[in-house]
Amino acid sequence: MKATLENIASYLGPIRSYLAIDGGDIEVVSLSPDGKRLYVRLLGSCRTCDLNSTTIQLGVLEPLRRHFPSLEVVEIVPE
Repeated sequence: MKATLENIASYLGPIRSYLAIDGGDIEVVSLSPDGKRLYVRLLGSCRTCDLNSTTIQLGVLEPLRRHFPSLEVVEIVPE
């Protein structure tokens, strides 16, 4: 499937539910023109969590790559 903001947003539901368990959330900010970099903003308790880089890698990037193999990196955008 082609990586677009709309397509990615449709697959974020389970990820957002997982983050909500600990009082967090995620907001999609943008996608690079080549579809390889996704920029997100972490919300709630995820913003200050010491494990947010692990969450991005294992909890966001890996599940999304199952549907969007071209996606290489998810980067956190500061507020």
